[in-house]
Order: sequence, then structure tokens, then C-alpha cells
Amino acid sequence: MIDRRTLLCGLTAAFPASAWARAEGRLARSAWEAALFSFSIGEMARAAAATPARNRLGHRRMLSDHRNRAVTMPNNDTLYSSCWLTLPPGAYADFDIPVNAGRYVSAALMGMDTDVVALESSPGRSSSNGRIRIVGPGWQGGLPRDRRLVRSPSEDAWVLIRTSVDGPSGLAAAQAVQAQIGLTVIGAPDTPRASAAPLADPAQQLRSQVNSLLARTDPDAPLASRARQHRRFGIGNLLEPRPEDDVAWRKAVASLNGAKIGDITDHGRLVSGWHWPNRNIAQFGNDERFRAAVALSGFGALPEREAIYLTAMRDASGLTLAPGKAYRIDFSNPPPVNAFWSLSAYRGEPDGRFFFVSNPIERYSVGSKTPGMEQGGTIIAAPSAPADRSAVWLPIVDGPFRLVLRCYLPGALLLNRTWIPPAITPIG
Repeated sequence: MIDRRTLLCGLTAAFPASAWARAEGRLARSAWEAALFSFSIGEMARAAAATPARNRLGHRRMLSDHRNRAVTMPNNDTLYSSCWLTLPPGAYADFDIPVNAGRYVSAALMGMDTDVVALESSPGRSSSNGRIRIVGPGWQGGLPRDRRLVRSPSEDAWVLIRTSVDGPSGLAAAQAVQAQIGLTVIGAPDTPRASAAPLADPAQQLRSQVNSLLARTDPDAPLASRARQHRRFGIGNLLEPRPEDDVAWRKAVASLNGAKIGDITDHGRLVSGWHWPNRNIAQFGNDERFRAAVALSGFGALPEREAIYLTAMRDASGLTLAPGKAYRIDFSNPPPVNAFWSLSAYRGEPDGRFFFVSNPIERYSVGSKTPGMEQGGTIIAAPSAPADRSAVWLPIVDGPFRLVLRCYLPGALLLNRTWIPPAITPIG
């Protein structure tokens, strides 16, 4: 009979230290992939928890500025309207989007993994009537002829609506368009689903959030299919993970930070100092790393056909944009868009998120809706007002910062990436 010590010695001889190390490395990589998969769901759950009401439309009536820090990298071009949906079997939500109100409006239905499932948008005039019906998994029922059916892969979803503002003087007109957005929900309460109190254990909290969502998700949806790859760590699995798998999961979740996840600019290519993101933004497929990076530094992003986001952190000579310096950006050949474009400056935070910073003229974006920039022009990004009065001043911030160029309803030259963004030239 072979005793336990002899057996262990035999196993050790059969599997040398290098083999055990490789096995542990594979386990750590698998746990990290599971944590990356879960991160965007956790970010959506965190954002949803900040808005207790469900199936209610809420409007933000003012443009975002340095005081708005709930969502990373907000824009300063549109008013936001938001609705967190919970649609149990048989329920539906009818949205009326004012696509013929004379200004850009877009409504994005996002799954709880941040994928944009459907879009309804218009530059101001559309052949669509803007009427959509959103239903959850397995819904069956009649559909009015004047409505487009949109299926959410889960009972839970987020609808984020953007309404463009023509500068501060156009705020009231944009608010009037917001007031035309309609929502009727049938078969679902407008109070939040009962949920357990937040857990003190972040790893278990994240796993609980993911599994709660998966329980209300179509098992044939891509989200459910992706989740099945991580069952060994208790994702979508009613069984407890093995102790060694649970330890690896907890280590991976503990390392979910900006430095490890990375940034949106880690995914794409550089042209003239500007970063173009991968084309699968907001419809990520199996690219969990890109999905997590966007959830961290570009939460709520739209797909490329709706908006293109270019990011600059270096000048034309390749040097990092420096606080305290001034930069000239010549937009005499402006982005070819069917709606509008804008340029904003953001300061990076230690956790990897980006926000506006207060400035003396309370200006957070410059673009095609800025007086004098309708056909293009020169922007000077600087910490203080430039001497060149023919250029438009975009205040930049102290500390590390980046410039973000947003192009709404991009034209063909943007979509095929033949438009060349302007050089960022240091002054002085």
C-alpha cells in the first residue's frame, strides 16, 4: 500500500516546480479574464445604484461641468436624459424620441455589459418616427405598426438619450426638446427591484452583481455565452467555486485598477498624435479588455457609426501634453460630420477616470456650435487667455490632461479614416 507521503513525493517528482508555476499562472490568467468580464457589469451596477428609480425618465437640464463626477468623461455638448429599465416577463417600455425636432438627438439602449444594443438617432430631421418598443427576453405580444421592436438581452438595461445644445443661449430650446421625449411602461413597477445591502467583500459583491444579472438574461444571449467561460469562478454557477479558484478570483478582483485595466488609448492606432479607438467600441464582442478600459475611461460610449472619439495626449512632436503650456490646433479642415463636433479637455484622476476642471470662463468645450467656429477655425488650448484674439480659447487644466475630439454622426471620410486630424503645435 502506498502511503500519503509516498504519493505526494511521487506527485512532486511527476510535476516539478516549473509545472506547478505554469499551472498557477494559467489559473491567475483565467481569474483575471473572469474579473475583466465582470468589471463592466459592476460599473453599470454602480451607476444604476446611484439612481434608485426604475422605469422612469430623468432629465439633466444643464450641461455637464467640473461638478459632475458620477460618470467618467462626460460631454459638454448635450443634455442627458436617462432611464434604467427593469422589464420582467410581459412588460415593455414605449419610447418616443423627437427625431424631427430640428436638433441632434440620440437614444442608445445599452445592455448591462455596456454594449449598445440599439440606437435611434437623428441630426434634426429623419424619415423615422422615433417610436420604439423595448422588451425583455422571451417577450411575446402584439406590436403597433408605428413602433419598432427592440429586444434587450436582459430584463435590465439602460437608455441614455443625448440632446444637443447650441451653446449656453440654446439651453432653453434643448430643454424644450427634452420635454418631448415620451416614455410609457406597461407591466413593470417604477420602483427599484429589491436588492441586498452592499457586501463588505468586494470580490463577492462583484460576483453577486454579475450572477444577479445573468439570472435575468436570455441564456442564448452573447452575454450569457461569454459568462459560461468563467463558471469555475462562480460566475453564472450556483455552486461555490473550489477554494483555489476562489482565491485566484479574489486576487484578480483586488487588482482591478486603472493601471492594470488600461486606458481606451491602449486600443487603436495613432494618427498625427491623435488616438483612434478600435472600431468595435460600444459593441465589443469578446474583447473584454477593451470593454473594461472603456467602462473605466469612457463610460457610456456610442458605437463608431454614431460618434467617433479621438484622444490626444501628445503634441505634434510626440511630447506629452504639459500643464502650463499653450497649444495651437488648426481646424481649418474641420471633422466631416453630419451633426456636430467638439473638443474638450479633461484631467486624469489616480483611479483612471477623467473629469472637467473649473476654469475662469466656465468653458468646457469648443467646436462647430461655438460662435465663429461653424466652418472651422483655430483653437488655442492654454491655461490662460491667449494673445491671439482670432483664435478660440479652450482652457486647459493643471495636472495631467488629455484632449478629446467628439464627432457626432461621422461622415464617410471619418468612417473610413482618411480625414487627418490637425496637428497640436506648442506655442512658445
